[in-house]
Amino acid sequence: MINHENERRQQVLGQISTMMSRRNILAAGGTSAMIAMVGSASLAQPAATEASPDLRTTSDTLRANARQAMIDIFRKKDPTVVDRYFAESFIQHDPNLADGLAGMRSFAAEVASSPATDITIYRTLVDGDFVLLHSRYEGVGRYAGPAIAFDLFRFKDGKIAEHWGGQESEAPPNLSGRTQVDGPTEVLDREKTEANRTLVRTYRETVMVSLRFDRIEEFIEGAHYAQHASKIGDGIARLRDRIASVAKEGGKLYLTPRRFVAEGNFVLVLSEGDLPSGPTALYDLFRVEHGKIVEHWDVLTPIPPPDQWKNPNGPF
Repeated sequence: MINHENERRQQVLGQISTMMSRRNILAAGGTSAMIAMVGSASLAQPAATEASPDLRTTSDTLRANARQAMIDIFRKKDPTVVDRYFAESFIQHDPNLADGLAGMRSFAAEVASSPATDITIYRTLVDGDFVLLHSRYEGVGRYAGPAIAFDLFRFKDGKIAEHWGGQESEAPPNLSGRTQVDGPTEVLDREKTEANRTLVRTYRETVMVSLRFDRIEEFIEGAHYAQHASKIGDGIARLRDRIASVAKEGGKLYLTPRRFVAEGNFVLVLSEGDLPSGPTALYDLFRVEHGKIVEHWDVLTPIPPPDQWKNPNGPF
């Protein structure tokens, strides 16, 4: 019995000694030991929100602000919209609109002057600081009827700092019965954004810039290619026919891609075009599925002569 008590006493003394040794080691380590402990804890914890904002949250905020700015202009006809959403150094690239906040105020006043103005936003993409809206305008006098529009905004410090825009009069359904705005709207496959951007960039440069029409099938899913362009129907064959008709008229396609905006399964290409009809800003929106282009929407906007531009910034 005594032996057992002695053994137990020795165990307790050993534990106390070990605890004291650890305390001495920590004290000897001083600040370095504390830094090591804090460092290990910080690695295990997520970064503070203020230091590294969640990218999805930021994207959602930009998406909501771009949409609300246009809704307030078209539906609420609110004269304070421009000052709330647009930066003081705002740059306008749409050649039909004057530069700066004054130009946006003038456009907002024009929209407000008509009680019939409205906007329906069908698609919204967020790519870093850029937000793209694919919409249908109604009741704006300058368009002489409903118009299909792409509006590209660049944000800085929470406000719209720059805008590019293209509009086209609404047309009847095309040969396949599709309109310029119907079809899927949900952004999917965000993890494939860069792969899809690369696919569309390569397609644009290979087929439409280098004119390698023999390679279309490498990029487009021919059996299920849905076409929303007003003068073309579904499928690769009709796309080829359209290109051939342009060539037959003595024209050629000279395209220079200027911007690629992508989110998930959608990729927009903004191109400068020298077409038979004249200088054109081409907004082409593609939907990608399983590594192939499966759907296309567009707006082709004539570029007026430079001496008729209402701002000096150029359309691209």
